[in-house]
Amino acid sequence: MDDQSLRQTIAEELEWAPHVDAARITIAVHNGIVHLGGVVESLAEKHAAERAVWHVRGVRGLVQEIAVEPPSSRRYSDDEIAERVASVLRWDAQIPDAHIRFKVAGGIVTLIGTLEWQYQKQEAEARTQQLEGVLAVDNEIVVRPGAATPDIASKVHRALARHAELDASRIAVAVEGATVTLSGEVPSLVAWRTAENAAWSAAGVAAVDNQLSVVP
Repeated sequence: MDDQSLRQTIAEELEWAPHVDAARITIAVHNGIVHLGGVVESLAEKHAAERAVWHVRGVRGLVQEIAVEPPSSRRYSDDEIAERVASVLRWDAQIPDAHIRFKVAGGIVTLIGTLEWQYQKQEAEARTQQLEGVLAVDNEIVVRPGAATPDIASKVHRALARHAELDASRIAVAVEGATVTLSGEVPSLVAWRTAENAAWSAAGVAAVDNQLSVVP
């Protein structure tokens, strides 16, 4: 697919996405790399636009530079945002909030602490991003896993093979200490993210170096 056709497909996908005001987003494409710009009213809308692009066939990479500017009626003080962050982290059963601290400055939330699993770190960030008034999330949570699973590499490879959208034969898995390195090719950004999440799901993994290339 050429860049002009890909740009049109992305524009249609953004128009289709119910949580996105596509008229406020600019799109540029060069060699399959998509650049999103413009202004949206919430961080949640910004990430909804990003997710929409991930699912478009032919996208090789994404540069996300959409600005978040809430209307005056939906702007909140840092204290109000902090109360909402504390509440959402406290009530989410997947997040051990006792291990997380945070600070809010100018609508930007910084998450700090130590968790055992990457999915917990991702959940804390995702829930915070959904809060009205939050302009950005800086996730500085460190993943420090418990005991490692024996033979991580083969277990990660079997996990990759279970996913319908992945061709595990085109992905190499290497493990050094608690770090998993993925290399090879995948057909889409969604597959790229799926492979990374599969690697993170192995017990004992502290870091994933995703070197996969997207080749539509």
